[in-house]
Order: sequence, then C-alpha cells, then structure tokens
Amino acid sequence: MRAEDKIESDAGQKALSALREMAGEDESPMERHCLRVYLIVERMAQKKGHSLDSDALMVASLLHDCGLYEEASDGGVYVTEGAEYSDRLLEPFDWSPERVRLAHDMIERHHRLTAQWKRGAEVELVRQADLVEVTSGLVSHGLDRRWLRELDRDVSRDGLYTGIAKLVGGVVRHRPATLPGVFTAGSDDD
Repeated sequence: MRAEDKIESDAGQKALSALREMAGEDESPMERHCLRVYLIVERMAQKKGHSLDSDALMVASLLHDCGLYEEASDGGVYVTEGAEYSDRLLEPFDWSPERVRLAHDMIERHHRLTAQWKRGAEVELVRQADLVEVTSGLVSHGLDRRWLRELDRDVSRDGLYTGIAKLVGGVVRHRPATLPGVFTAGSDDD
C-alpha cells in the first residue's frame, strides 16, 4: 500500500509532495511511518466508533514529523514548527479555521503525555497511533497484534529507526534545549 492510495484531496497530495521533497525520495521510511500512523488511526477509530475528518487526518499524518526537517524548521520545538508548516501549506485550500486548527493540533500535540480527547478524536488518536507505531506495537492501545503484523507486511518498516535517529540526532545537536517542549507544546487554553 502507498500513501497515494489513501489521499482524497489536493491538500493531501500537497502534503505528500512536501514530505517527499523534505525526505528527498518517494516512499521513504518516514513516508511509510506517516502512512502507518494514518492507517492505525483509521483502525482505532473504526474499533471505537469515531467518525473522523479523513482529509485533515491524512495531511496531519503526513506532516506530523516534518518539523524534524530543516526545510520546515527555524530551530524551535519541532512539533510546533511542523504544525506551523502545515498551517502555511493549507493556506491555498478552502479549509475553515477550525479544520486548519484540527490539523495543527494533531501535529503539535502528537507527543503530549496526557490524553487529548478535548481537542478532538483525531488529535488523541494520532497521539496514540504514533506511540503504537514507534514502539512497533509494544504499546498497542487495544489493537490486535496480528493486525499490526499484517500492517508491517503491507507497509514496510525498513529504515524507520535509522531515519528517525538521524533526524532526532540533528535536533539533539542543533537545538537540544527544545526537546522538553516536544511533550508540552500547544496551549492548554480551550
């Protein structure tokens, strides 16, 4: 399965193109990671009976780690910079401010340590899905491990940890003071 198979809009295509440009290749380990996050959210939403904005979810899934790339970063907290990058990317599209904010929150809050249901099911499910994905299912949030293994066969994990280590290593070298902010980014105002 490829990301193109799930994209439903020009905004999703623009997000995929941006990710590919930053990664320097099509179907990079990071692109496959983003696709798996999207698919995990879809599965969790189906199991829990949540209706989602699948287009906003696709954009946010594809861009949730883009702040790790220099092209989307000015040296700040990577999740905030990724969210701000998505805001700029979505400007040409006819999205409501609430919908842009939903995509922003999914990106900025995907490493928050506390549940994010109050921001929307998409926000919390991206947070959970990214944890399922980076722990290779060790944390499953109720997903069947057999389904997760099938996902790994359908969308390869090859190169993921090496790619993440390289990107996070750049953050550690060039902006280490920003790392704690990854877990607290985003206003707590409602």
